[in-house]
Amino acid sequence: MRISTTQFYLQGLQAFGNQQVKLAKLQEQISTGVRIANPSDDPAGAARVLELEQEIKLHEQYQTNITLANQRLSLQDSTLQGAENLLQRVRELAIHANNASLDQVSRDAIADELDQRRQELLSLANTVDSNGDFLFAGFQNQQRPFVFDKTGSVDHVRFNGDEGERWIQISGSRQVNTDTSGRGLFMEVRSSAALNERANAANTGSGVIAPARVFDNSVYVPGDYEIVFTGPNTYDVVDVATATNIVTGAAYSDSQPIEFQGIRTSITGAPAAGDRFRVSQGQYQDMFEIISNLSDTLRSSSTDAQRSANYAQALLDLDSAYENLLAGRTGIGGRMNALDAQKDDNEAFIVTTTQTVGEIRDTDLAEAISQLTLEQTTLDAAQAVFARITSSSLFNFLR
Repeated sequence: MRISTTQFYLQGLQAFGNQQVKLAKLQEQISTGVRIANPSDDPAGAARVLELEQEIKLHEQYQTNITLANQRLSLQDSTLQGAENLLQRVRELAIHANNASLDQVSRDAIADELDQRRQELLSLANTVDSNGDFLFAGFQNQQRPFVFDKTGSVDHVRFNGDEGERWIQISGSRQVNTDTSGRGLFMEVRSSAALNERANAANTGSGVIAPARVFDNSVYVPGDYEIVFTGPNTYDVVDVATATNIVTGAAYSDSQPIEFQGIRTSITGAPAAGDRFRVSQGQYQDMFEIISNLSDTLRSSSTDAQRSANYAQALLDLDSAYENLLAGRTGIGGRMNALDAQKDDNEAFIVTTTQTVGEIRDTDLAEAISQLTLEQTTLDAAQAVFARITSSSLFNFLR
């Protein structure tokens, strides 16, 4: 095959250009430290790098989620610790108050502090996080979960939240609950003096029963009782178990206390003849009620026996309330430990995967420099050979 001089030069120039492109690419890889700058440099490697980088970003988001969850749980823990300290102070006051030598002025002073502690507890229960969400309101986190209310003559705290729980993703297959039930913490304290009250569904009047309280534990008899209206302005109190009247023909006054068997409640509105309201032994009372009962004991108890029995019950209820908070903090602590462990796992994954990305994408300097030397030597040799060949001519032999 005959090769023209023009073709020979063109082929040589093209080969030199290709070789110089290789040298330029190697020089770029060495100077930038990146082997795969474009997908075309290594399609398979580029796809793998993209996949791994997405995993890294996902785990970085998990780390952000963990930080946010830790902040929320940490605030819950410190809030409950404050509530524990408050209950401890209330317990000290209850022990101090259980002293027959105290006069009424001293009892009123202790009751005043208890009222302030109750307000403080309400403030703690209504704590908000950095986003303005109430910590213990469940899904209803934009409205105050615990509010003071009054039904008839009875002051009480009403819970406006719910049992909703928000879970946050902390790994590809793991979520952690960042909510703690406000109802379970503050409103469901187990107590042998807890009461439930309800109106009969068949009532025709407008009467509404207030929360029932045991105001005198020295005479309290657990049982099932009904307040039965014999007329719009009179009522009986019936022991349901024995079907006997405890109170007969009592005069009804709107919102005035109704007392029997050491129990106090009230009814507001206009009950009709035949209307019934039941008061029975319950399972839970709330922390605010415990403190309120203790304050009422100090202000209005008429006998030492009543005060002594009420103080004893208050100490039991405070211990139960403290256990509620302790159980809540234990659950929070367990979740925070889980977050810390998962954070370490995520960090290890990010570090390892980042190293893998570097191994695939970054330049191996030793290999690249060796390859550059080889390509440069190849180019030099090609240029030398090209110069020798191009210097050969038939005219050199026609002398």
